[in-house]
Amino acid sequence: MKAWQYDEYGDVNVLKLTTDVPVPQINDDQVLVKVVAAALNPYDFRRRQGWLKLHASDSPLPIIPGLDVAGIVVKIGSDVESLKEGDEVYGDVMERPIAEPKQFGTLAEYVAVEEKLLALKPKNLEFIQAAALPVAIEKAYEGLERAGFSEGNSILVMNGAGGVGSFVIQQLIMKAWQYDEYGDVNVLKLTTDVPVPQINDDQVLVKVVAAALNPYDFRRRQGWPKLHASDSPLPLLRLEALESLKDGDEVYGDVMERPIAEPKQFGTLAEYVVVEEKLLALKPKNLDFIQAAALPVAVEIAYEGLERAGFSERNSILVMNGASGVGSSVIQQPRLVQENSSCSTLKSLGADVAIDYTKENFEDLPDKYDVVYDCVGQPEKAVKAVNETGVAVSITNLNIPPPGFHFFLTSNGSMLTKLSPYLESGKVKAVVDPKSPFPFEKVNEAFTHLETFRATGKIVIYPIP
Repeated sequence: MKAWQYDEYGDVNVLKLTTDVPVPQINDDQVLVKVVAAALNPYDFRRRQGWLKLHASDSPLPIIPGLDVAGIVVKIGSDVESLKEGDEVYGDVMERPIAEPKQFGTLAEYVAVEEKLLALKPKNLEFIQAAALPVAIEKAYEGLERAGFSEGNSILVMNGAGGVGSFVIQQLIMKAWQYDEYGDVNVLKLTTDVPVPQINDDQVLVKVVAAALNPYDFRRRQGWPKLHASDSPLPLLRLEALESLKDGDEVYGDVMERPIAEPKQFGTLAEYVVVEEKLLALKPKNLDFIQAAALPVAVEIAYEGLERAGFSERNSILVMNGASGVGSSVIQQPRLVQENSSCSTLKSLGADVAIDYTKENFEDLPDKYDVVYDCVGQPEKAVKAVNETGVAVSITNLNIPPPGFHFFLTSNGSMLTKLSPYLESGKVKAVVDPKSPFPFEKVNEAFTHLETFRATGKIVIYPIP
């Protein structure tokens, strides 16, 4: 194979590109990685200059430099358990580069690496980005951990623009959308120096990949919970999340268990969010992050409302605004009659009949229903469409008259786990608004679209840096 190596210590001129270096053999606990990208570290040139030889001990010459690698597994040892051929991986190939320096590094076509030193490359990262991470991010993390750094401490990072320094800073602060006063969409500000949240014993820290908006979000921003219940202190972030449980798990969920009674100050329109483990579930493998972000609040409200109403397959049901996020989730759980102007969308989701509210007053039609699910906020119309033994469900209006009831969602990851088979089989699908996803920098535009009440399904923010 081709490799850069040196057979004497010195300046950059001792480096030679060699074309006949043997491909390394692997031990039972190693994998052979086809190197796609590698990164340089100050360690590499200091070692080449003989620093390691003076202060510790070095491997025999010739030496192939390089610690960071991003590449593809092409061969595995007999004791390797978690990696397989074809996996895209990244890592630092030397566990103890000072005490146990390796002779052969990553500036080569192939490198042999112990399985324990590698991780699967995050899907949203290119090989170039992945190669830039391992040594720097591991040093940043371990240094902060050893120093006992926590939220509230002050810190000075010398050479914050360096590889390690830049990651120290990133582990302390993040970008987030927030507001420090109630009002219209103009109070939302993209802030770049928000502290990364600290976790409690029952929580996980999630790197947010995608987030979805809900009507709750803009109503809260307008001060609605403050008028009707209580709110957390300002400033605020936002609501629906993705990604952790054991490190590396891809997850999804609603990060607020009781958003009306116990609203959280910090939500998911940020690079990181802290979430109680019980509120999350593993993301179904057939869903991408955009689809997964669109589901939690909508599918949980749909499920809980039907359960509270005692709905069964034998019942008839009318869903008001069946093309909304919650409505489109309700429609897919039983076979339903839907009320909305997006008739073709509703029938494609499984509705038996779609009523165009711009042409017909559904409450005046002769058909009455066992359950009317109001996703609009028109309780008086909802109860008129109920039969003599039926019930109306409202998710937007507290003042629904009998025979109706209103409820607030109590989120739980177990509900998402219970629905996973339906999501994985495709029986229940995420409905994402055609204008989505909105990039992270255009959250204000996404809210403006949400507040027109013309969205179909859920509005999703992706990618989040």
